[in-house]
Amino acid sequence: MAKRNSLTNHKRKSLVGFITGYGPPSKLRRLVNYTIYAGLIFSILVLGYLSYLAVNLPSLDELVNPDYDLPTQIYDRNNELITEFYTKRRVLIPIEKVPKVMVQALLAIEDARFYNHFGIDPLRMVKAFIVNLSQMRIKEGASTLTQQTARMFILSNERTMVRKLKEILLALEIEQRFTKAQILELYLNKYYFGHGAYGIEAAAQGYFSKSAEDLNLAEAALIAGLPQAPSKWAPTYSMENATKRRNMVLKAMENVGYITAEERIKTATTPIRLNLNKSLDFNETSYYTEHIRRYLYAKYGKEQLYSGGLRVYTMMDLKTQISAQNSLRKGLVDHDKRQGYRGPIKNLLQEVDGELSLYLYDEDRGWDFDKFENLDEDSKILARELYSSKIESVVEKNNFIIGGKVLGVVTKVEKSNTQVNLGKFQGNLLLSSMRWARPVNYDLVFTKERLKDFNDILKLGDVVELEILDYDYTAKEFSLVLTQDPIANGGMLVMDPNNGEVLAIVGGYDFRESEFNRAIQGRRQTGSAIKPIVYSAALDNSYTTSSMLDDTPLVEGGYRPGNYSDKFLSKLSLRDSLVFSKNIPTVRLAKELGLDKFIERAHDLGITTEFNPDELGVVIGQTSITLKEMTVAYSVFANGGYLVEPVYISRIEDRDGNLVEKRDYQVPNRVISKETSFLITSVLQGVVRRGSGRRAQAINRPSAGKTGTTNNFIDAWYIGYIPQLIAGVYVGFDKNQQTLGDIETGSRAAAPIWVDFMKEVTAPLPVLPFEQPTGINMVKINPESGDKACEAGESSRFEYYKAGTEPTQCHRIIATPTTKGFESLDDLTGNPNQEEDQELIEEL
Repeated sequence: MAKRNSLTNHKRKSLVGFITGYGPPSKLRRLVNYTIYAGLIFSILVLGYLSYLAVNLPSLDELVNPDYDLPTQIYDRNNELITEFYTKRRVLIPIEKVPKVMVQALLAIEDARFYNHFGIDPLRMVKAFIVNLSQMRIKEGASTLTQQTARMFILSNERTMVRKLKEILLALEIEQRFTKAQILELYLNKYYFGHGAYGIEAAAQGYFSKSAEDLNLAEAALIAGLPQAPSKWAPTYSMENATKRRNMVLKAMENVGYITAEERIKTATTPIRLNLNKSLDFNETSYYTEHIRRYLYAKYGKEQLYSGGLRVYTMMDLKTQISAQNSLRKGLVDHDKRQGYRGPIKNLLQEVDGELSLYLYDEDRGWDFDKFENLDEDSKILARELYSSKIESVVEKNNFIIGGKVLGVVTKVEKSNTQVNLGKFQGNLLLSSMRWARPVNYDLVFTKERLKDFNDILKLGDVVELEILDYDYTAKEFSLVLTQDPIANGGMLVMDPNNGEVLAIVGGYDFRESEFNRAIQGRRQTGSAIKPIVYSAALDNSYTTSSMLDDTPLVEGGYRPGNYSDKFLSKLSLRDSLVFSKNIPTVRLAKELGLDKFIERAHDLGITTEFNPDELGVVIGQTSITLKEMTVAYSVFANGGYLVEPVYISRIEDRDGNLVEKRDYQVPNRVISKETSFLITSVLQGVVRRGSGRRAQAINRPSAGKTGTTNNFIDAWYIGYIPQLIAGVYVGFDKNQQTLGDIETGSRAAAPIWVDFMKEVTAPLPVLPFEQPTGINMVKINPESGDKACEAGESSRFEYYKAGTEPTQCHRIIATPTTKGFESLDDLTGNPNQEEDQELIEEL
């Protein structure tokens, strides 16, 4: 026993001596000592460096108050979201609204031990190290959701040891300061899920057109699998990859115990059904929202616009906006059809002929089949193969929807019908539904000419754009009509004349084709639409609506205006001169007033355009003005004499709901008297009842308006209003020297658009009259002289006057068969309304 203790003590002393250096010197002992010292020094250095990093870590303030890149959201006046402007589309959602299945799917694939670790997961680190070492490459990561959150918000994605150490330390600190729910909310609102979606709510909306609250198991599993490689796993990139990744998530959920094997199998065998969100890409609202975007960019800058999270509440009424866009599109299509068919897109046989140098195609006669049959067999085979491949390339993208558009290749042309190859289907065109499609000719004098033979417009091999009308199950083919996008364009602006709130802006036929806003940016000659401004100035300078004007030929310094009908009435009242849009009386009136009074009045009404004070032609529309300014000017007549500036925005809030900008109340700025505005409105009601605005009677309520047409039918206008609403319409070519076609006046090209729009939007509005001011009196007059009528039975009518300007002189005239009063003016003048009679020729 004593011997055993002695041996033990000897070994202990030897070990102590080895470590402390007492005892025999040894190389091994020195090596161990150096290693221990080096280890201690290294540990001290590492601990010191970690302490340094910990002290100098970035602040977590970014997580306390996250500064997300948020889109600017645009709302209409009824708080309906219309569109967003962003570089990163993100919609924030609180964790309480994220469904449990979404959280489970994410944790199963990203961090199954999330609720059990303290920011880092040592077990996962060890496992990842072993796997990566065995594979000799980085195959498995070990970052927890907390680490990923730190990296997203505070650090970068650089692959360095320092960044990784900071990430670990930050994760530990985050877990101490934030709850698990808070960390999840930060992660779910920040991460990129592909398809332009940042955050889980934007992803749910983008892929499935629903809120994240409503995601089911299959949808949640798909989205949860995206963060690690959205460009690879997104279903918009590869449906096959997305399905594999979704099923991996489902398997992980089963392994963790979130779902059963049966649930996994059932969901994994379900095809992915996307419903990509396109609701925020309204072409109908694009011109209005682009106008708003330009304003925001100029005032708040690029960063605030695209990532500041502004909420902009506009004056737009979405229903009114869509109605305005649809009405303009319909009117432009109708105008285009009146001019005829512009022809096919191209001819495939002509392309084959050119590529193979066969010289078989003639512009007039088409493909020469006789010569084709004389070619050698190899050439014929090559031509047929090339032709077939070209047909396939034309029709391969067709989607067959009733009312939709497709491309087709003409395979047979007869006088009254045409056969078309649509790819999977065949189609048929009938002459009876294509009478409008005569060969186009904008210079053709107005005619009722119709298409009589398809051979006049189509050839074998023509590629044509078609609209699907129906499907004939008996013939197993589609019924089709030719279609073409109009090449003329236009604009419409709608506002409340009483407060300036702009309800709709339509800047053209299709924003995707042209962003130029013809309602606000486009300047065009106005034609007769400018005339009410001249007459309003006259009514404030000793003229009345019954003042007699001179309608005889005029030559002034080489300037020789003419009337539309080239006829002269000698004398007619101021009212009838404007109702029938007479040029010469208007020019004479402006000359007597002085152009300075016209220019001053135009500027008073909100028109900023500079007029040439030496050019009489400005009073009949030879100056270019925007549709917006013309509509604002007419609103003064509609609202009783007040100039109201257009208002596009109600208020702007920041991301936290704080008020940034609010519409200021407009102090009414009276620019003309209510009596003058009423008299002009009364005359413009006459334009609707008897003049070129007759089509506006179709809305079945009191309205006032005026057409405008420039020389050679280049520009067409109609601006009209009811007490509650005003709308201006312009139609013309962007190359403003091209004619719209014979007799394409404001009454024919623009007014029908206004009528179509007003019929729809005024349906819920009460029918109101234009209120007569107390300063207006009504007097019975003789229309031929403008004097007060003397006796009952005399040819006479009632006329409005400002109090104190009524005629007092009595003029007696003996009635004759040719002087029947107000309604007989056409008989007396040889039809002063010839323009309207021509325009009302039966529609094509």
